[in-house]
Amino acid sequence: MTAACSNPRRRASRLHQRLALAGLLLAGVCAAATAEQLPRFVSEKGRHALLVDGAPYTVLAAQLHNSSAWPSVLPGSLDQVVALHANTVEAPVYWEQFEPALGRYDTANVDALIAQARQRGLRVALLWFGSWKNGQMHYVPEWIKRDAATYPRALDEKGQPVDVLSPYASANVEADTRAFTALMAHLRKVDGDRHTVILVQVENEPGTVGAVRDHGAAANAAFAQPVPAAITAKLGKPAGSWQQVFGPEADEAFNAYGTAHYIEQVAAAGKQAYPLPMYVNTWLRYKGKKFPGLDYPSGGATVNVFDLWRAATPSIDFIGTDIYTSDYNEYTKVISQYARPDNPAWVSETGFEPATVPYLFHVLGQGGIGFSVFGMDGADSPQKQTATAAHAANFGQLAPMQRILAKAAFEGRLQAVAEQPGQPQRTLRFGDWEVRVSYGAPYWGDADPILSGNADHDGRLLVVQTAADQFLLTGFAARAEFARVANDDLHGQLLRVELGHYVDGQWQFERLLNGDQTDYGLNFVRTDPPVLRVTVGTY
Repeated sequence: MTAACSNPRRRASRLHQRLALAGLLLAGVCAAATAEQLPRFVSEKGRHALLVDGAPYTVLAAQLHNSSAWPSVLPGSLDQVVALHANTVEAPVYWEQFEPALGRYDTANVDALIAQARQRGLRVALLWFGSWKNGQMHYVPEWIKRDAATYPRALDEKGQPVDVLSPYASANVEADTRAFTALMAHLRKVDGDRHTVILVQVENEPGTVGAVRDHGAAANAAFAQPVPAAITAKLGKPAGSWQQVFGPEADEAFNAYGTAHYIEQVAAAGKQAYPLPMYVNTWLRYKGKKFPGLDYPSGGATVNVFDLWRAATPSIDFIGTDIYTSDYNEYTKVISQYARPDNPAWVSETGFEPATVPYLFHVLGQGGIGFSVFGMDGADSPQKQTATAAHAANFGQLAPMQRILAKAAFEGRLQAVAEQPGQPQRTLRFGDWEVRVSYGAPYWGDADPILSGNADHDGRLLVVQTAADQFLLTGFAARAEFARVANDDLHGQLLRVELGHYVDGQWQFERLLNGDQTDYGLNFVRTDPPVLRVTVGTY
């Protein structure tokens, strides 16, 4: 099953029946998508997929620095994206540039981005830097910044304005909605038949820095009203005022609703013009951070108000995480918080450093749809060279098989792990078989009884079950060993280990491995690791 939308073969075993059912479900999705190739986000039985050209797509992305989407610097930045082996570039559209005067739209930047991405074979996730950028309003047009009477700012508890547009001012949401709708209509016009742009991020890390909530007159009047019935119903809470329903968290919950409702209006109007998949990214509430508006933007889609956000934004397909930590426990905790039946694992931004490299595998192992590093373009330095080499190896290994991975994740056939410090061994279970993963074993020879793991904890391994007795594996700095665990007195064995690679989604066999190459497990080195297709059997 290497083709992205192939029909599954019927088999006798229960596993094959399950694989066949999953394949038939996806075949229906693929058939519908073939008729209308517009990118779209789908969910089935708690699993998720981004469909691009009618088939599941793994987003392997690089986000440009904030000021790198201008035509004068764009070519060099996009060349660096290509060198990273990314398949997608995340790039901003700036409201201040797009609408320099009220009602006058300048499409030069977005047109250059689409044209140059096409030339390089890249897809685009377009980032709308509109009312919000990192909890503030830096990218709104100058004509809005100069007219606070028409476009009021949020007020803090002392009545002082903060650098955020009030989400309770109709003029603000109407202005953003008009501009975003114009952008989406233009995208349909220039890209509606090519689909270079596959995702749109609505705003950037929304919320309020400088206050827990807006204390302007319109906001205070709304705060005094009952919580909207649709929200309490979705959250399973009784009717009442914001204070009654949310208690000490009322201010933050109120600001989350105001922010989410504002963005929902913008997104809904944009989708009417051109219904691309849309998401919102999140400045996270990290461990030890507890003061909204100070430690993190109050009202963003943080985990404590995530359910409220999902209830308030039906036009937002999913919510992403901007993760700037390399701590294993914190990183994986965040992924588990956001990877849910109503939301995929999706790292919308992460630090461009070698330490974040293994987490791509963890995200995919959680059924994730993609992963993006931030700020990979710009001036050269030893640190940048090291990070580029590390992430380029990751993306370069997975990009040729990204459709295979996306389809397998959507069907629940993919498992993957990243090395956890102090835990040099992991086990992945696939029915009657286990794949035992270890870190720190030698490339050849018996491993020590007690492994120390890799010094930099960069091991990772990915396994896809392609049939009841066949698996696809790749990874870095790891060893994999198969063991049969069924209680039937049969013994497991490796029947065939193929080394090869993928080209356009098709497996290209190179050679068989045996003897020294398989006697001590299947070893995946740090530099130029193999892609293996393994067939197992019993005796």
